[in-house]
Amino acid sequence: CNVMGEILLSRYDLFLQRKIRTHATTNLNAQELEGRYGNRVRSRMRQLFNLIAFDKESKDKRI
Repeated sequence: CNVMGEILLSRYDLFLQRKIRTHATTNLNAQELEGRYGNRVRSRMRQLFNLIAFDKESKDKRI
């Protein structure tokens, strides 16, 4: 059972039903996300999230 994948799918359902938004951050690229969670979850993530990509050489943006 992939717990994070199931959480993302349930958040997708909440977005469709109630327009509840989800914010997420990851260090994984698109291929790594698909490898870990599968094509279905990656497809839902494309619909749920806006991608803000940082160059690997950029400074840490966390406060």
